[in-house]
Amino acid sequence: MEALKHAPLPPEALPPSVASLVAGATPAKLLVVRGLAPMRPMDLLIGVYQLAFDADATVKSLAEAAPANLPERVMLGALGEPLPAPVLHFFAERLPQARRSVIEKILYNHAASDESFVELARRLDENALEIIFQNEVRLLRCPALVETLYYNKKARMSSVSRALELCVRNGVRLESIPGYDEFATALLADPNAVKPSAPDEAFAAALAQPSAGEAAPGSDAAWTDTEEETDLFDEDAAGEGQEANKGVVGTAFIDFDELKVFEKLRLATVGNQYCRQVLIRDTNKVVALAVVRSPSITDMEIVAAASNRAVCDDVIRHIANSRVHIKDYAVKQALVNNPKCPLGTSLRLLSFLHTADLKALSRSKNIPGALSTAAKKLLQTRERPGG
Repeated sequence: MEALKHAPLPPEALPPSVASLVAGATPAKLLVVRGLAPMRPMDLLIGVYQLAFDADATVKSLAEAAPANLPERVMLGALGEPLPAPVLHFFAERLPQARRSVIEKILYNHAASDESFVELARRLDENALEIIFQNEVRLLRCPALVETLYYNKKARMSSVSRALELCVRNGVRLESIPGYDEFATALLADPNAVKPSAPDEAFAAALAQPSAGEAAPGSDAAWTDTEEETDLFDEDAAGEGQEANKGVVGTAFIDFDELKVFEKLRLATVGNQYCRQVLIRDTNKVVALAVVRSPSITDMEIVAAASNRAVCDDVIRHIANSRVHIKDYAVKQALVNNPKCPLGTSLRLLSFLHTADLKALSRSKNIPGALSTAAKKLLQTRERPGG
């Protein structure tokens, strides 16, 4: 997918009315960006795009805001026409979701670029996304579009599974989707591999339902209780969470044990803390790894995972080898206290620990003896004069 250039259209590509407008006076330009100029709708939209690069700050600002403010009657007809791709992309980036009918014109416009579809796929709601899912030619042509739909929580699980199946059967690789190779192998071996194990409403509820202790969407609340941090991935707490979810009014319960691997992977990747809390201990290490690789996982969850002895070794190794996670002192401390952490890594991290934490480690009975011995030797070195 080639990136569209954010630059004015060349003079030869401009309709005569737009060419004269660009060279004209400011009052005429202001009429265009306000949708009041006596021009063909197509020319007016091209003019708005062109004026977004105008030297006059007022004209430029109004042009940038025009997609949200222009009358619907002006845009509806024009956005269905074969406008230049940069013009369509300009409007795709700036149209608010409330202007649904106008956005749909772009979604049905064959002149719209794949990049415009990727932009819209990031932020549209469930019903609008269904229009994109129906465009199989574009899905196959643009793997980045399928990947973007996968990561949009509002996309129906059933539609995502059909898009993945389409790509697998046509040999299209989706590099950014966790466990894609495993999913492809399962699908080719079993045609029913993508048959949903739960209704879309259940997945939507699981994605939307905040966990105990998790801030609601849009909230600035955060945990302050350190004990809650330790219990974040507690097995009993996760089980109780599933039981509690059965009784939540309006929430479709999901039995995570009944889910197929690709469904678990998507919930682990784009789901909320509750989903991650359950799935990090999945018996399939690919699912567990998807949790710690999730773009939504918090630093507190990483610390909790690093200290948890119930998670698989691969999760611990992933955290230990992550340059981003290992910068956090709490992660270093959690790893060295976890016997599942590779000994070489734990020994390397010893020198970063505070003396008080090093003393506690030297007395611990829950770590390898070699690590405890190394902690004692390091303490002795620090306690020497000049150490």
